[in-house]
Amino acid sequence: MSAITDNISGRHSIERGRFRAVLLPKQVQAKTISGGPSTGKKGILSYQYSAQNHDWDLTLHAAADLIKAGLVADRQPKTGSLSMGFSYFTGGMVLCFAAIESFSASVAFSMQSDARFSSFDFQRYRSTGRFWDKMGMLMSAAAIEIDRGQGLFQHIGQMQVWRNLVTHASPYGIEPTEIDNTVEAPGVLHAKKRHLEYTRMADPEHARKFYETAVAFIELVIKQTGLDPRASATYQILE
Repeated sequence: MSAITDNISGRHSIERGRFRAVLLPKQVQAKTISGGPSTGKKGILSYQYSAQNHDWDLTLHAAADLIKAGLVADRQPKTGSLSMGFSYFTGGMVLCFAAIESFSASVAFSMQSDARFSSFDFQRYRSTGRFWDKMGMLMSAAAIEIDRGQGLFQHIGQMQVWRNLVTHASPYGIEPTEIDNTVEAPGVLHAKKRHLEYTRMADPEHARKFYETAVAFIELVIKQTGLDPRASATYQILE
């Protein structure tokens, strides 16, 4: 089933235990009046707890599961014009773009506490609404050039356009038109509006491409920034 299968089963597959629990050494001094360890209850140590939640990895994993299911369903004989994996592909492709947005947000969140990105304005990033404006801010901080005319960012742009067709539907109509046959003529009339139909791209080829593009973007940013934000929980023993 080509590269998509290998990618899906690779490093971005997420196991159930996604939280990283880290027990740090006794770094925080919090003495009691008697000088003994600080305890919530007698004989029980106290801890300082902190955590971060990031969901992009689960979003990507869900996309992979749906696309894999779609590839299996696509082997069945068609009962109409759509792939038998249509529903799976549609869901997986939407989540691929969502994973890009979610990962970008997590990287931006991580940049605010990393001295290497001290010039990055996280609050301005959060208040910015347009996808490409946010992407421009993030890639500038990561020193990654955006070329929307080719390659990775062109593919991301195509993903965004398609996602918008799903989430912001554009119904259309064909006005009464005289035709000379009922076989080919209707298809010619619909062809002019076909770009408004998200269904035309919900197939194995585009599903694979969407997933591979999401993975390529995530891996590029991780490599360039050294940031790989994951859900985590940290405990520090107080004494």
